[in-house]
Amino acid sequence: MRVEIQYRWRVKSPAGKWFNTRHTATEASIRKEYPEATPVQGTRTERVVLDQPAELLAAGAHGPRAHSSVLIWPCTIPGRDGRIVLSGIPSNYTVTQEGDDWVVMLGGTLEMYRGPGPVRIEARS
Repeated sequence: MRVEIQYRWRVKSPAGKWFNTRHTATEASIRKEYPEATPVQGTRTERVVLDQPAELLAAGAHGPRAHSSVLIWPCTIPGRDGRIVLSGIPSNYTVTQEGDDWVVMLGGTLEMYRGPGPVRIEARS
């Protein structure tokens, strides 16, 4: 999970006319099309983006069912507790460390999490 910062932008059209965008965008995405874009003051928004497979699975319609486990990770996002509900029992998962990244695998084949650690899997109570 990460926080994405977006703004509405002031950009210059190909005809040379300045206008404000209707939708928000990240700085990286707007710079691809409008390198000279400037953020409009007062339009900053922060959006939580689910970027780990375990988070996407837990949030989806086919989310965890009975025998749930919980992935506990060091979340630094205010208002979030760093817990991701997983399906299956804790013994279905392996936790390893690869350099600075911690990796959680389901059944040794499906990567469920890769990121900061330490992380652990516990039975959901």
